[in-house]
Amino acid sequence: MTILNKGEYTGEIIHRLQIEGSMITNTLYTVRENNPEWHYHENLHICFVFEGGKAETRHQTTYSKKEGSIFFYHAEERHRWISPTPTSKSANIEIEHSFLHRYDLNAQDIKEAIKNNVSAKALMLKMQKELVLPDQNNYLNLQTLLLDLVSQQKTKIHANHPRWVVLLKQLLHDKWNEVLSLKDIALSVGAHPVTISKHFRKYFHCTLGEYQRKLKIEKSIDLIKNTSLSLSQIAFHCGFTDQSHFIRNFKQLTGFLPRDYRRF
Repeated sequence: MTILNKGEYTGEIIHRLQIEGSMITNTLYTVRENNPEWHYHENLHICFVFEGGKAETRHQTTYSKKEGSIFFYHAEERHRWISPTPTSKSANIEIEHSFLHRYDLNAQDIKEAIKNNVSAKALMLKMQKELVLPDQNNYLNLQTLLLDLVSQQKTKIHANHPRWVVLLKQLLHDKWNEVLSLKDIALSVGAHPVTISKHFRKYFHCTLGEYQRKLKIEKSIDLIKNTSLSLSQIAFHCGFTDQSHFIRNFKQLTGFLPRDYRRF
């Protein structure tokens, strides 16, 4: 069993930056630069596989996830990386105990935050963009993005919230690329349109339109890397009015132009 210390990964680290008790890296895995043996990291870490896919084994059960998947590992959680393609790429965030203590977080908080944050992939891509840009504001920008990514658990949708909130979240995720009117939404979740309009930000921390755009961009992140669809086809599939609207929103949420992300 290999123990990986802070900042160590089984692939080749292309970029890295330490942010107050956390390490953000961009890692490349190839047939040559890859160790498929069992290992664990001394700190908890988050891994966003954005190209190449990943197969891994836990508790002797093997499963695969396509690129675009986010994996969370507790500190000292045993796992291994088995790349099914010659090259794969990932964004990694490693978080030390001191960071958790400073911001009154625990590992489960962060795991749930990643699961419930509709912009998790976009935020991790934005951190990657900041990581490779030589800018004096990178540290502050990365610090802010990291906290946005891992602190959502504190304000997630709780079981004691109105039933319409839970139904609305499920509806928006199930029909992420469909045109939904406020009247249709209200009928589906059993709430008055005024109630939804008035209280949406309270429960989702953005407007209804912003939430829908975030969902579309999260889906497009997978499509850009997973398919050979043109950017105009992806824009249409994700329900954007035109390609320029898609490009503008993708850049705003991820820091990348879609064509640059496809090459990244």
